[in-house]
Amino acid sequence: MMLQHSILGVVERQVRTWSADDAEVYGAAVGAYSPAFAIPLLQHGGPQLGLTGADMTQVLHAEQSLWLHRRLPAHGSTVVTKTVTGIYDKGSGALVVSTWESEYASTRSSCFIKGEGGFGGERGETRKFTVPETEPEVSYFQTSAHQALRYAETGDVNPMHHDPEFAARAGFDRPILHGLCTLGITVRGKDFTELHARFTAPVLPGDELRIEHWPTGEFRTFAGDQQVLIGSVRFSEVDSR
Repeated sequence: MMLQHSILGVVERQVRTWSADDAEVYGAAVGAYSPAFAIPLLQHGGPQLGLTGADMTQVLHAEQSLWLHRRLPAHGSTVVTKTVTGIYDKGSGALVVSTWESEYASTRSSCFIKGEGGFGGERGETRKFTVPETEPEVSYFQTSAHQALRYAETGDVNPMHHDPEFAARAGFDRPILHGLCTLGITVRGKDFTELHARFTAPVLPGDELRIEHWPTGEFRTFAGDQQVLIGSVRFSEVDSR
């Protein structure tokens, strides 16, 4: 199996409809609601969908961005346009970047596919993530053994998070937690208009998360001594001027 590079530039459109119940399911899965609900809403099924030909046991969610254009109503529907916007050669693997756009929000996912590099393509730019040297506000979140199953109810169907045999083929002792679940837990209860994050290590359901936030929007999450997530949010349009 090989990633089909013909997916580059492919455009798909679908209508996504949601209700207040969907937002509640998301809030229950990550500990509280936040505008990050727009991510699973737009890319329903998971960021790994559409990677035609790829060995899905070799796919890792690398980065996620979100831009809110207007506040999501409690219920509604919108046309979502998905485009595969880049395939980059990172040497040890390929990085596939896809965007989902709607009138309410746009989100971008980067998926790293191990073993698919070396095809001679552009390397692409790398976003730098840093945190201030000042002391952060610290909170903790105890994930449950069923955290991944609860997050799967938001529509993410990746077997990496529920199928032990599939997870073993991917090199994990057991199914791992969705990166987007860790992200949702990290930014739960926050109100923001823009988000950027990088997933740096896997989280296992049952891990306790140590979450660091700075007033300027940066955040970082650890499972034990290992950093698993780093990123930042913008709290208002004023911040981006």
